[in-house]
Amino acid sequence: MAQPDERPILAAVDFSADSEAALERAISVASVTGTRLVVLHVVHDPAGSPGTYARKDEKGEQMRLEDAAAEMLDEHLSTFRERHPDLAGFGAIETHLVIGLPATRIVEVADELDARQIVMGSRGLSGIDRLMHGSVAELVLQKSTIPVTVVKAASDS
Repeated sequence: MAQPDERPILAAVDFSADSEAALERAISVASVTGTRLVVLHVVHDPAGSPGTYARKDEKGEQMRLEDAAAEMLDEHLSTFRERHPDLAGFGAIETHLVIGLPATRIVEVADELDARQIVMGSRGLSGIDRLMHGSVAELVLQKSTIPVTVVKAASDS
């Protein structure tokens, strides 16, 4: 009898609607397969969008990037559970918060965890935005040696 695959699914989130859709997909797959789920956020405050993690603590002082990102990740998961009560019973979700360039760190963490799959959202940048910022999903697809599922949020239009 074959042993179950203990390798986790890694869901990379950036708090966007697309990463929420990716998290929904990852939980659905993990539920069906009985696989452990790890949610990863890479702290990256690029020059193109400084202040992404700008938050103040209860004393009104600027929070460290890592602390603000951890708070945002907790809030993201809490909001996710409220929006998706059908998935709230999934159980424990392990979270990881790392610092660095998103595409590189996603692949590194997947390797460290011996993940079976990476699930992530894609904002679908085009034109100048894509040239200037690149596509994190595209870079992960290029660098990863394991399957990568890229999910887009449903469009309202």
